[in-house]
Amino acid sequence: MGGDVTGAARRTTPTVLSVVVLAWDNLHHTRAFVESVRENTDVPYELIVIDNGSQSDAAEYAAAVADHAILNPENRGFAPGMNQGLACAAGEYVAFCNNDSLLPPAWASRLVETARAHPRAGIVVPAITASSNPVTVRAEPSDDVVVLDPFSAPPAAVVYLMRRDTMSALGGWEEEYEIASGEDVDLCFTVWVNDLDVVFDERVLVAHVGHATASRLDDWQYLWALNRRRFLAKWTGTTDPARLPACEPERFERNRATARAVAGWMDKYFTIRDRQRDLQARTGNASHVRGTRARSRRAIAGSLRMLRGVFTVGRADPARRADGPPGI
Repeated sequence: MGGDVTGAARRTTPTVLSVVVLAWDNLHHTRAFVESVRENTDVPYELIVIDNGSQSDAAEYAAAVADHAILNPENRGFAPGMNQGLACAAGEYVAFCNNDSLLPPAWASRLVETARAHPRAGIVVPAITASSNPVTVRAEPSDDVVVLDPFSAPPAAVVYLMRRDTMSALGGWEEEYEIASGEDVDLCFTVWVNDLDVVFDERVLVAHVGHATASRLDDWQYLWALNRRRFLAKWTGTTDPARLPACEPERFERNRATARAVAGWMDKYFTIRDRQRDLQARTGNASHVRGTRARSRRAIAGSLRMLRGVFTVGRADPARRADGPPGI
């Protein structure tokens, strides 16, 4: 338990937060993460460690330090492992975490406070110190708590805090993606389609190494490209994600149409980019390709800005602060 909560209190105090983390070797990262959880989690919590086929020392450590440990004989991947943690979680909220991160003091109480203060919060994310995705990267914390624009670039899934019942109703993490990536973008789109928000709490700054697992995959770039194709095929298609009962059918259909249009523009962007990279590889004419790429990016960015304005009609100001009313 966190803070001053004793073992006896653990059996009688309702669990507010289930901290779920995956481990695949990298024992030094897991050890540092667990220590930050034990030292800095300031709400009644449980620590769930899913070991994805680590060597014996890392697997034994997971079994020894977790309140609940699941030891998989092989690496099942991100989404299946996280869903295993979700299935055994008892907390009102679940924090899905990367093991190459360090949680700061009061991280839990602040993120839970933000989730409770914002009824439409589907996901609450902290600031992080490093990521190839810069959306939530910060050098220091601030007092800002903001709602991210729907169907914009989703934040990296270093720490995603969600209501357990909401995540269960959404069906958990999508397991069709390969090990490297894709699940976080898919989850954010599912949250947005259900008229929920992704809330960014900059009061919490999580130290993050980044790519600790991907760096161990020889083919992570191939897997990333494969996941991207799966994501675009899914979201430009006709198959709908789970709809929460609280999301009215007409709102769901409107948001689903928005998601389909955004995924279509993403598909166009990546098609152009990939063609330019192929051209550069064949010709070596880097300056020509850079100029073409810049023009294409400006054109697509302008179109996306226009589409974003259309997509947010009918909602409250999409840049509204999370401490304001959650207007529809």
